[in-house]
Amino acid sequence: MTDPVYLVTGATDGIGKALATSLAQTRATVILHGRDAAKTEAVLQAVRLATGNPNLHSLLADFSCLDEVANLAAAVRRDHPDLNVLINNAGLLTDHRQLSRDGFELTFAVNYLAPCLLTWRLRDLLQANAPARIVNVASTAMGGGQIDLGNLQLERGFDGWRAYANSKLANVLFSAALAGELAGSGVVSNSLCPGLVDTNFFHTNEVFGNGAYERLQPGMRPPEEGALVPLYLATDPAAARISGEFFVRVGRDGRRSVPLQWDEELSDALWTRSLEILRPWLADA
Repeated sequence: MTDPVYLVTGATDGIGKALATSLAQTRATVILHGRDAAKTEAVLQAVRLATGNPNLHSLLADFSCLDEVANLAAAVRRDHPDLNVLINNAGLLTDHRQLSRDGFELTFAVNYLAPCLLTWRLRDLLQANAPARIVNVASTAMGGGQIDLGNLQLERGFDGWRAYANSKLANVLFSAALAGELAGSGVVSNSLCPGLVDTNFFHTNEVFGNGAYERLQPGMRPPEEGALVPLYLATDPAAARISGEFFVRVGRDGRRSVPLQWDEELSDALWTRSLEILRPWLADA
């Protein structure tokens, strides 16, 4: 890609902030997404000061509100029509069942529905700017996911970790299905696990309470290392020839693709259900 334009969601903290900083160091155009205006502006200025890159921009959207996600996509199309890399990084973990502003279970809404909607609304723009890339930050926590289409939002038997694992499995299924849909278009879609990274993610809930965080912390890596696998998928020339894969980190700087057995029937059903849920926000796309 020449003169790449990157959009990083959830860029105001943790892996997203570290990734935006690394991308800014390449002198590329980077759009930082956040949901809090003051914090997003502060991070934008900090990244600009750290990198000397004048080509930095910010856009706001609360991913618990799908109208705001749709407006984010519209703003990107209006202000950054040359976008060719979308990095779906924003996410959360909660210890109790909450509802988004649209009435969806919050983890499902923020971690899955929001990036799906954003991707679908930017899909044709990315295709027009091919070669282009979609990078989906997921997690090996997906191994504990068990998606039940009859209990998709865990109205029954909610557990915060299960909700998170389900959302990450859904991210990976979506990424792989999207790769198939985009085959031959010049747009690649891949997903990844950044590894166990020490961020505020662990301090916004009680899932890692009772000493769990302290037990895990010695094995955690800093956000700058957590950004290395998505950075590879977003920028490395070799990654332009890869699509539909799931990557994990190896050591500090390495990575490898992990072959996974997809439940194609579940993947297809989830894709269809997701389109049905998001139809009101896709009607004019």
